[in-house]
Amino acid sequence: MKKLILVLVFLALRASAQDAHVDQIVAAVDRAAAEDRFSGVVMVAKNGEPLLARAWGSADPAKTVPNRVDTKFNLGSINKFFTKIAIGQLAAAGKLSLSDTIRKHLPDYPSPVADKITIQQLLDHRSGLGDIFGPNFMASHAKLRTLADYLPLFASQPLQFEPGAQQKYSNAGFVVLGLIVEKVSGQSYYDYVRDHITKPLGMNDTASYAVDENVPNRAIGLTKRGPDGPLPERRANTNTLPARGSSAGGGYSTAADLLRLTNALLADKVLPTRWTDWLFSNDFAPAKRNLGVAGGSPGVNALLEIEPPYTLIVLSNFDPPSAEQIGESVRPLLGIATEHRVRKVAPEPPGEIMIGGRTAVPMELARHVPVIQAKVNGRGPFRFALDTGFAGVMMISAGVAKQLDLKVAGEVMAGDPSGKNTRSVQQAHVDSFDVGNVHLGDFLAGEEAESPLDDTDGVIGLQMFHSLLVTLDYPHKKVAFSGGALPAGDANVLKYSTEKGIPNVNVDVAGTKVSMDIDAGSPALLTVPLSVAKSLPLDAEPRVVGHGRTMTNEFDVYAATLKGEAHVGNVTLTNPQLDFVDIFPVGNIGSRFLSQYVVTFDPANQLVRFSK
Repeated sequence: MKKLILVLVFLALRASAQDAHVDQIVAAVDRAAAEDRFSGVVMVAKNGEPLLARAWGSADPAKTVPNRVDTKFNLGSINKFFTKIAIGQLAAAGKLSLSDTIRKHLPDYPSPVADKITIQQLLDHRSGLGDIFGPNFMASHAKLRTLADYLPLFASQPLQFEPGAQQKYSNAGFVVLGLIVEKVSGQSYYDYVRDHITKPLGMNDTASYAVDENVPNRAIGLTKRGPDGPLPERRANTNTLPARGSSAGGGYSTAADLLRLTNALLADKVLPTRWTDWLFSNDFAPAKRNLGVAGGSPGVNALLEIEPPYTLIVLSNFDPPSAEQIGESVRPLLGIATEHRVRKVAPEPPGEIMIGGRTAVPMELARHVPVIQAKVNGRGPFRFALDTGFAGVMMISAGVAKQLDLKVAGEVMAGDPSGKNTRSVQQAHVDSFDVGNVHLGDFLAGEEAESPLDDTDGVIGLQMFHSLLVTLDYPHKKVAFSGGALPAGDANVLKYSTEKGIPNVNVDVAGTKVSMDIDAGSPALLTVPLSVAKSLPLDAEPRVVGHGRTMTNEFDVYAATLKGEAHVGNVTLTNPQLDFVDIFPVGNIGSRFLSQYVVTFDPANQLVRFSK
């Protein structure tokens, strides 16, 4: 009898502890909902069985329809996980290999890059393909109903880097993976996912529904992000969505269906065991099966995490990071350590971009560097240096990050232009960045103890505006943003590369080709590595004329006058004074050159134009 009582007491205590977790989670989500930070569903399961499944907020405020536990939510990029499963199934069946090129399965792909990009590189975001979002997407989104409809958004664009050389998040790559699934399977991507993933698992509320399809119990995305900046109140996001989602994102599901999927995966019911190991770890060796995926866009945020014995599912019809913030609150309550990743990959540009036509904003110069004002997360304005020599998306001062209560999302390794002195830089999630009528959102910003430039709150690079034209109009002290592209055949337009994330061109210096970064942060006219000085016709030996510094380095600056011409594209400089630095492997085209021109960058096509 005593043993029975002890067992009952133990079970009661364990149940009480679980109830305490649930009560704390509910209280945390209640606070977020009361503060208008969350609308959606939260499900927590342990060993595959739900401990909590509850809904908050409205699925359709216009019709006073509340969210329910079985409401269907847009998953955003979580659909990429379904695409990876489909690729794994076809590979396991011997119908494709991860080392296959795009061309092997899509012989009519309209670009020669198909001959060298592999399926594995598409999966790993190492293909060099770009994004599907930007002005062209917004101009045609209502017509995007098949995967083939998405292809013109990116197929003609040049690679952002050679396949395998870097890693950069690519929605375009996952559209191509979906097209490969279609070709290999002989079905549409949507039908393949239905017949081989969702239907066999009883996921009856999961599909890529069309925007104009009558779907019962579907949540309407509610956003405060407008084309001209933050909105005073939430509006339906329908006019930002494609007609139908793709293999890169935009499908719908419920919390219960996602739990069915995760339980089936953990039980090897979706893929053979070795391919399930690959799905979780990108390796065929047995490994811990944990997972963290998320998706977000205006009015869409979804989170799916597997951390045995727990599964956490958060679906929201509010803007990011509504679901991810709930995840941050829930993890410690379940005893799950927040993952703090150190990444060595290139920073990813904003996940969303909207522009309401060409816009121009005033430009100040702070010690020769362009400075513009912008709002961050709807607050500000703040002053940001726009430095073309900054390889990242954004660096923000720790003081402003604290003022905005930005949440730490990980770390990234960063260094100076010498390629040395790498250091770990904390990364924080930024919800929105608005300048003029340009809205950008959903990206990570680095944090520094203080801004590298006096009287500014941070620095932004060209990667922030990856699909827009950016014009630095030095003579009129304006910065302009617009859609479109520079004409590649124009004699005044110069092609550049971005191997280190900074625009780089070859400059003819008296017959010697010198690799130079286009660096608005440099005060020089032209800077050349000191090692090149011996091969140039100079009026005298370079002598020290000053000192410079980066965030981590101090160095001497030498100078001498070139006896001859330097050619930057069609621009000719006769007998220019050159600066020389001995610690950087490449030169610079600096602000003394740039300030004479209207300089337009086309980051998507890696083109630049200098005009008077």
